[in-house]
Amino acid sequence: MRNYMLPVLFILSLAAADPVDTAYLVLDAIQWQDGYRLEDLLSEDLYLTVVQFLDQARDLAEADPVLAENMLNQRYNGRITVEDITNMNNQDLIGKLLGEVNLPSADGVERESANLQGRNAAVVLFWPGGGSVSFQMVWENSDWHVTDSSILHGLFN
Repeated sequence: MRNYMLPVLFILSLAAADPVDTAYLVLDAIQWQDGYRLEDLLSEDLYLTVVQFLDQARDLAEADPVLAENMLNQRYNGRITVEDITNMNNQDLIGKLLGEVNLPSADGVERESANLQGRNAAVVLFWPGGGSVSFQMVWENSDWHVTDSSILHGLFN
C-alpha cells in the first residue's frame, strides 16, 4: 500500500499549497523565462487574454509587418521581432516576453502579505528598499491561479 501512495504524494507536492507559494512559482517562471510554467499558473481567463494579445500581434504582423516591427521595437526594445511573433508557439513567445521583466531575486523577498476571501486571494511580495509586486488569484481547478499581476500588466496590455 505504501508504494502506491508515493506517486500520489509526489503529485500533491507539486501543487501550490497556498497563494504565496503560487506567487513564488510565478517569480521562478519569470526568472527562468518559462512560458510553459507560467501558462499553468495563470487563470483560464487571464491565459485567454494573453492568447488574444498574441493573436492580435500575429494578425498585425501578417497585415503590416513593417508597422508590427516598429511597434514591437518601441514596446520591447527589439527583444521581440515579427519573426518571433509569426514562428514561435504561445508558450515560447510568453517565455521570451518574460525576459522583459526586471525583478530582484525571489530569494531577496523581505516580507509577504496575503489576504484570502473565499476563492480569491491577493498577495504582495516586498523587497528591501520599497520594491513590491502584487498578484490577484482565484482558486480554480484545485489550485491557485493568477488572475492579475502588476508584473504581467506591462507585458500584455
